[in-house]
Amino acid sequence: MFSGNIQTRRLRFVGSLFGRVNFDSDIRPTRKFYLGKSVNARFTSGYVSEDNRKVEAWSGDLGTILKVEGGSDFYISPDGKQIEWLGDECDSIKEIDNGILFGPALVIALAMQDTWSMHTSAVMAEGRVIAFLGESGQGKSTLAAFLSRKSGWQLVADDILPVTYEDPKVTAWPRFPQLKLPADAQPGLALSEKLSLSRICLLSPTDRDPKLHLLSRGETVQALLSHTAGTRLFSPELLSKHLDFCAHAAGHLAAYRLDYPHRKDALPVVQKLLEDIC
Repeated sequence: MFSGNIQTRRLRFVGSLFGRVNFDSDIRPTRKFYLGKSVNARFTSGYVSEDNRKVEAWSGDLGTILKVEGGSDFYISPDGKQIEWLGDECDSIKEIDNGILFGPALVIALAMQDTWSMHTSAVMAEGRVIAFLGESGQGKSTLAAFLSRKSGWQLVADDILPVTYEDPKVTAWPRFPQLKLPADAQPGLALSEKLSLSRICLLSPTDRDPKLHLLSRGETVQALLSHTAGTRLFSPELLSKHLDFCAHAAGHLAAYRLDYPHRKDALPVVQKLLEDIC
């Protein structure tokens, strides 16, 4: 899991996956030195620390500068193994910086190491991890929370789940911080450092009864592409690597579209459908 807090100005990950990412604010380089000559810029907006904010990512041969409206700037090394806070010595570290660090900064750093952060809620039953993909508000967290309270089910992720492709399987890393959950409710505390991801369900809103439909490989690729966090901040190189990951991963996942009426009375029916594919 994680040690330290951003207020310490020096953070370290521990664990087999995140031990490769270093957080260090003791050295404050100049942006020109880090970015190099060829610079690619991406501009977008997204929710960071529960507010919709403008976000910029400036990438060059020597790293990436991440700028989020209202927060401090962060530098990410080209290999994703170092994240540095770029505030001045006299600056105080803002509360939003926790959300930036454990949100878009970490997502980009992990992507640089071929680890892709799926925007998903996930559960495990009979040793099999099922990830629910869908737009915000479609009921991913509600469904995962309902199932995790049932015998034989366990919560794996509430919002973000990093995954890697390790031929011939897709591996999930559940010890990513779930920022919407309190520290003592982090699902990764009770889970192995890595788990095999075997199934994904793409939620599709409906007014009818719940039903599962098997997705084609092409549809699975599209679902993975569409529900990976941070892609609007990826450099062209990262986008190409992400496409390769999705193409390979789709061949090793059982993927379904779940017609899902976001109603409390439908949850037991969905549970039965999911138990049948576990």
